[in-house]
Amino acid sequence: MSVVLLPLLLATACSSSGGSQADDTPSQASGSPLASSAPSLNGQSVEKRMRLPDHATYLVKVRNGEGTEDVPDFTPGKNVYTVHVKCSGARTVTVVERANPKDDPTTIKCSSPVTIGRVYGDPVKQQLAIQAADDARWTLAVVDGKRPF
Repeated sequence: MSVVLLPLLLATACSSSGGSQADDTPSQASGSPLASSAPSLNGQSVEKRMRLPDHATYLVKVRNGEGTEDVPDFTPGKNVYTVHVKCSGARTVTVVERANPKDDPTTIKCSSPVTIGRVYGDPVKQQLAIQAADDARWTLAVVDGKRPF
């Protein structure tokens, strides 16, 4: 079955942290999942800073990465899933479909506190990647279903 993904519908969400995003993500090994409710330097959990919903069904748990990396494969339970991305150390990072990286890539500006996007498509296995400069640091989570911005 072919996967037809519509481009991410992105909205920049306001962050209540008010701090800089350069050093407010806990240090983790590249591409590693974070412990749930891990506190940040400013005392706010990663989930709150990423504007993740309470009791979310995670398709990809909150994880940190650096540079270009594949996102773990996942299969949404519905025809929509929501991607939460925060980045620093570069101007942008790009979310792409690994099989077709030039087909409707989504660029995330690292000057935004957090970017939340909905992806609509068939509930089949998804294979995404983050493309970024080597000095880019990012945090990503994917939640099943349509979540409010």
